Amino acid sequence: MRALRRRAIGCAAAAATGAVLLVAVGAQADVGPNKATFRDRVGDGIKTGQMGVQLFNYGGFINNGGGQTSNDQSTTPPTPLPSPVVIGRPECAQGGAQATTADCRTYRLGILFDFLRQRGVTNVELFGHSNFPASTDIPGLIAYRAMLDAYGLHAGGWHGDMSEANWDTRVTAAKILGADYIGSGGFPSPGISNYANTLATVEALNRLGKRSVEAGLGPVYFHNHQEEFQNQYVDDGVLKPAIDIVMERTDPRYVVAEIDVKWSSDALNDVTGTQTAAFINKPNYQSRVQLLHIKDGTGIANAGSAPHVATGTGEIDFKPIFAAAANRVRYYHQEHDGGSLADGNVSFANLKGINTAVVGTLLALPPAFNSVPANTPGASNVTPVTVSNTGDIPLTITGVAIGGLPGGVNDSADFQIVSQTCSGAGSSPLAPGLGIPSARGTCVVNVGFRPSKTNYTSVARLNFVSNADTATENVLLVGKSTGDAIVNVGGNVQSVMQLAIPNTSGTFGTFVPGVGTNYNTALPATVTTTTGDAALSVTDTSSTAPGHLVNGAFSLASALQARAVGLGDSPLPAFAPLSETAGTALSLRSWSAPVTSAPLTLDLRQAVGATEALRAGTYSKSLTFTLSTTTP
Repeated sequence: MRALRRRAIGCAAAAATGAVLLVAVGAQADVGPNKATFRDRVGDGIKTGQMGVQLFNYGGFINNGGGQTSNDQSTTPPTPLPSPVVIGRPECAQGGAQATTADCRTYRLGILFDFLRQRGVTNVELFGHSNFPASTDIPGLIAYRAMLDAYGLHAGGWHGDMSEANWDTRVTAAKILGADYIGSGGFPSPGISNYANTLATVEALNRLGKRSVEAGLGPVYFHNHQEEFQNQYVDDGVLKPAIDIVMERTDPRYVVAEIDVKWSSDALNDVTGTQTAAFINKPNYQSRVQLLHIKDGTGIANAGSAPHVATGTGEIDFKPIFAAAANRVRYYHQEHDGGSLADGNVSFANLKGINTAVVGTLLALPPAFNSVPANTPGASNVTPVTVSNTGDIPLTITGVAIGGLPGGVNDSADFQIVSQTCSGAGSSPLAPGLGIPSARGTCVVNVGFRPSKTNYTSVARLNFVSNADTATENVLLVGKSTGDAIVNVGGNVQSVMQLAIPNTSGTFGTFVPGVGTNYNTALPATVTTTTGDAALSVTDTSSTAPGHLVNGAFSLASALQARAVGLGDSPLPAFAPLSETAGTALSLRSWSAPVTSAPLTLDLRQAVGATEALRAGTYSKSLTFTLSTTTP
């Protein structure tokens, strides 16, 4: 068996100062005659918006300002590169009087973030570097997240503590930092040193991942070195590498892999990239490898230590790996153990997406829903999901839907899209980021959480259809219901508007010529409504002397008057003349609430003058009483 080679990750964390600095850096350095790009090994590179970096590369720079001059010995003869950044505060440069203070470390972190932004990096993988806030340091975590946001960077992953006792605290910290995944540079205890330990580690990963997903963060991830491929155990009667046992036995809902392609290539004695690509392409693994470490080296097929070099300048052919990872891997974290900013300059120049790898890239983080009783309407519990484009060309979103997770879990019915501005009529492509956070196009999907069960954690995904890499087109949705359930109890009331006038003929008796007086008649009526309001009116629809009683071609001089008197009215309402415009209603009474069998008296009055000429016969009119509403 070949000698095992791996690097150790320091995990000590110090408190952050909370300062957010926007620091200008120097112009990008010339990579030099011996550092030409090696596109024959990386092809078109990493799709724009998905390129990231493991900050472990720059732990020395953050700590004391070191690590600027190239450590890459892959050229013959070695050619030191000029520093790609400028430290404007001499006291914070390597060897400066305050180089290791929290203030200077935060200052240099801003320089580093701007260096990464300018080279097309949009994602970082965190680790416990100097001045990194502890998981319990909430102000420090908030300040660190603010720095990431200020430079358009997103925490795609986080190497750190995987002890179960501290896991929930770390999950909470990761959500503050805006991370999608958390894991480590290896495995949780007890590791993979033997078959029994490997099985125990599988169960630990499943427990940690379930807690992470159900907390609304994302799956846990593990990271390989050589031994994951080289340690082999009999599993169900078949001799298998430890990494296959882990992949096959962990729950795809909760556990994903970060494959370090340098260590896999080293373990498999393969510089062609085809064996690592074949691993990613295994039928049951195609949704499982969601992160990659993009690391290069020399002496890959030889025993002993394979030196790390700037990506693209070593022996590994990344083209088959990138082809296998397309639409499967979400984040590509460039790593260079012992590398410097000058080496990073070369790596990013080689890996930056060109040609077909210049794309729009969808980025959205899991939303945090309020815990609500079961049966809460989705529209009453809405949380926005903001989508941004971190790629280098416009992002076009043509569809948004809610679906289940890999592995058969589908609580999608517990979520609904209430509204969205990302697709459909009126939407337009999102502007590319081009490294400038404020210029990135954004849209919003408003998602409602409507749990169907009490004391239950609902898990689903918000899925997009776009011109981005498929691996970026989903967002975890997690909501927790309370122990209460909302139940609606009631009955139906039909809409009713009833006006009852039992006697539809009213008479004034006999009009006496030569006597000036008022003649009165009354019709009893009742009103019943179930509407929010109601109004009673009377209309003369005739075109012949509207509002007046008529006898053939003759009509009375005074208009007919009317009023509606309710029980207990005091004073009584006044009479009012009917409109002398045909079809125009006279309002008699209104109600602002439902009424039940309200008694009314419909009073009618006709005035006849003492000198008014009367024609023998019957004076009459057909009147229309109307009950109406504006609030059914």
